[in-house]
Amino acid sequence: MNFRIQYDRQDEFLPICEDFNEMAVRLKESVTKIQQQEQNRKELLAGISHDIRSPLTSIQAYVEGLMDGVARTPKVQRSYLATIKTKVEDLDRMVSQLFLFSKMELGDYPENSIRLRLDEKIEAAVLEAKEEYKEHGLQLITDLTPVTVTADPIQLERVISNVMGNSLKYKEQEKGLLRISLIKNGATCTLTFDDDGPGVPEEALPHLFEAFYRSDPARQNPQKGSGLGLAIVKSIITHAGGSIQAKRSEFGGLKIEICLSCEEGSESDGKNTDRGR
Repeated sequence: MNFRIQYDRQDEFLPICEDFNEMAVRLKESVTKIQQQEQNRKELLAGISHDIRSPLTSIQAYVEGLMDGVARTPKVQRSYLATIKTKVEDLDRMVSQLFLFSKMELGDYPENSIRLRLDEKIEAAVLEAKEEYKEHGLQLITDLTPVTVTADPIQLERVISNVMGNSLKYKEQEKGLLRISLIKNGATCTLTFDDDGPGVPEEALPHLFEAFYRSDPARQNPQKGSGLGLAIVKSIITHAGGSIQAKRSEFGGLKIEICLSCEEGSESDGKNTDRGR
């Protein structure tokens, strides 16, 4: 595949040689793409095995404890059963995320786009989650400009929920902060999630949206989630014609920046809805 024909004469054989060289280039690119896909498949399978093994091991240990009589009192038995239930729910969420990701990889996306106010969608998501997040020590602050987009509302909810949940999962301090801002610039808008969590190394930022990315030590614990949340977010945003990137946050943590197309006209009175949660 690396062989090329060197032919300098200006005769009838020159186009044939050029076609051969072009075919060799395309063949090499095709083989490289297939090899990369195979490597991605292996990494995906390794990630699935890694993440499923942990809750299964816990379930097995607690079931054996119940069978062997280690949990002697009703109180301890209930505690064991509650832990088993939690691990089963973790597995269910993991399988659901994997199923969704697999469908997206095959190009199976819902096509239910409608006109909607993105700022109102974000406010609704924050309102729904604020009590739970407050209990876990994460304060939500919004700074939102009214913006109208055309998008699938369910997929937008998934994007907002997954990114917010990512900040909650990796919060290390007792109290944390997540600032969600939305600004508009003509026919585009930028949605930003800024947290003060542990952040990630600079070299890891471009890889955060890869399924089961493991090079960042802070993200190697399968109990933190399925490893697919941000990969699903990128897939949704890319399919919608937008872009997403990860940066270092001004608060010392992680910044997720999403750019989407929006309507150019003014919404409402054009004022921001700035609220602390």
